[in-house]
Amino acid sequence: MNAIKSPYDLAIIGAGIGGLALGTILSARGKRVLILEKNSWVGGRVTSYERDGFQIDLGAHVISRSDKGPLGEILRLAGKENRVTFQYVRPLTSFQGKIFAFPRGLEELIPGRDFQDLMRMLQTMTSMTDAETHEFDLEDLRSYIQRFTRNPLSVSCLNNICMVYVCLPYFEASAGEFIRCLKWEAGARASGYPEGGCRSISEALADFIREKGGKILTTAPAAKILVRDNAVRGLESPGAFFPARTIISNADPYHTVIELTGREFFPDDYLEKVQSLTYSYSMLNLRLALKEPVASWKLLTHIGSDNPELYEENTRADLVPDDVSIFCPVPSNFAPAVAPPGRQLLTAGAIIPYSTSRIEEWREAILKTLDRLIPGYRDKLLWVEKTTPADINQAVGESGAIIGAGQSTGQVGKNRLPSETPVQGLYLCGSEAGGSGVGIELAIRSAQDLAEKICR
Repeated sequence: MNAIKSPYDLAIIGAGIGGLALGTILSARGKRVLILEKNSWVGGRVTSYERDGFQIDLGAHVISRSDKGPLGEILRLAGKENRVTFQYVRPLTSFQGKIFAFPRGLEELIPGRDFQDLMRMLQTMTSMTDAETHEFDLEDLRSYIQRFTRNPLSVSCLNNICMVYVCLPYFEASAGEFIRCLKWEAGARASGYPEGGCRSISEALADFIREKGGKILTTAPAAKILVRDNAVRGLESPGAFFPARTIISNADPYHTVIELTGREFFPDDYLEKVQSLTYSYSMLNLRLALKEPVASWKLLTHIGSDNPELYEENTRADLVPDDVSIFCPVPSNFAPAVAPPGRQLLTAGAIIPYSTSRIEEWREAILKTLDRLIPGYRDKLLWVEKTTPADINQAVGESGAIIGAGQSTGQVGKNRLPSETPVQGLYLCGSEAGGSGVGIELAIRSAQDLAEKICR
């Protein structure tokens, strides 16, 4: 094995956004990178496909800080900042027939004292230093919010934002992680969507890696990580072997540690941590192709209930609500090119149980919720395409998790699974290990931090 010389300095398992970001950073530093990707596309959840002239994202995406956050840093490093441009958005919230911009829009909807309490809490959050936010990593967001307010609509709006940020309800999410996400986004004021659709991001980074001499093999799943003397020695893929002394996995930790490497190479306490990881929620995503525009907003999040605990309890019991909480970006209002001229592409995503057998009932409940938000839209429908939790699981694993390892009280900050593993030369990267932030930014920050360790 040692006699085989590899033309690559390291191998990355998975061309998700974390793997592509790491590959970009290391390529910019002169490393020749090999990436193995099991799917036929790059980008993981951050990709798009075409149907009838519509560019459809695999996930339901709005990027927290667009080009003003970690994604912008990576694109500039690759010299691709002009290839991916963003349209920004001021998100809107919907509840019981009222549409408003949080938080100022609540001033007319809740008592004055409650509004003052909410604004005091937000000011406290956004004025913290990053170091100060970590003091709240082990406290759930619900407990933190209750120090300031118990107003049902204020609380529901904050839970709604939490579900968007980390795809966990506020009674599970870490307050420290939520505060970091909120303060970073509030400081940038640049939530947005790429004009070329999400695929443009992944393809730009992949092209840079190739331009720097790297290689990305698609439909090439990793089959085995070879270890000798507690150090990685190479990577097997069906029909091929790649020598490597450094392997970074952008796949989920359980698959990497247990299935690709083997539990015999890891201490019991590490195995326990990997096996006890919990993940963010999954989602049913509907894509509506419309003959003509019916929605004027770019991003609307609809709150189905002002009792988050009861709503989540019923959802986990697989009870389908009449009024579904949905995340509803309209990609073609950001980027007209993702739909044919004169058409509109609208996404409606709802958190649902991964194991549900009631997909069609959830689908119809989402569409009925849209009936109330956009009366008459069904007359303009060309088709509805759904992406289920099972579809997401088939593409990226992790029981169809929207983000990755959940940013809950025991899984953020110093308690987050680290990028380094007990096996020499084996690392984890992406939204499953290390990092902090909203979705795509979580994976990129993991890559940025890991690159510094690898290149020390």
